[in-house]
Amino acid sequence: MQRVTKEEYPLESLQRILNGVTFFKELIQRDESQFEILMSIAQIVTAEANETIIKKGDSSDSLYFLLRGQLSVVANDGSDQVLNEINAGEIFGVMSMLLSEPRSASVKSNNKPVLLAGIGFNHFSNIEDFSVFNMETKLTFYRMVANNLRWTLERNKMENPQHPLVGNLFKIPLFTGTKGGKEELEALFEQTHLLAKLVSEWNEYQ
Repeated sequence: MQRVTKEEYPLESLQRILNGVTFFKELIQRDESQFEILMSIAQIVTAEANETIIKKGDSSDSLYFLLRGQLSVVANDGSDQVLNEINAGEIFGVMSMLLSEPRSASVKSNNKPVLLAGIGFNHFSNIEDFSVFNMETKLTFYRMVANNLRWTLERNKMENPQHPLVGNLFKIPLFTGTKGGKEELEALFEQTHLLAKLVSEWNEYQ
C-alpha cells in the first residue's frame, strides 16, 4: 500500500469521495473541525490490483474504510476461496481492532486498484478522553461499529437461522436510555465488544 499525494487526490476531490461513507459524511456535516482532525490522523492509501491489504495472523488495531474499488476476504493470502466481498463505503478490520486479536482472514484487492482510509483505534479506545475527539464524534464512531457488527450477525442468522449461537445475539442489550451522552457511549463501548466476541465465537464454531 502507498499513501496518496495531494496531486493524486486534492483535498476537495478526497472530501467528495469521503462523503460517500456515512461516518465521514456525518462528521463533515456536523463538525468540520473534527473532520479535519480525523483527516490529520487517517491514513489514506492506495493498493494495486491483487495486493494483500490484510494478512491472516497479523496484529493491528486499525479500522479500514474502503473508499473505491472492491476487496475479497479470503482464508489466507494464497487462497482462491473467497469468504466475503467488501464494497466501497464498507468498513473492515473491526474484530481485530476491538478484541486485540490477530487478523482472522486475509483481505486482498481484486483486479483493480483500490482507495482506502485507515484509522487507529487508539484515538477512540479511551472513552473518558475527549482531548482529540469530542463526545459526539465518539458516539458516531461506536454507533457505526455496533451497526456493522449487528449487521454481520443478522446476516449470519439469515444464512443459518438454526445456529446454536443465534440466541446469544438477543442477549446483547440495545441502549434504551437518553441518547447523546456518556451513558450511551459507555453502553455502546460494551455493546461493540460483546458483539465482536459473538462474531468471533460464531466464526470459530464447528
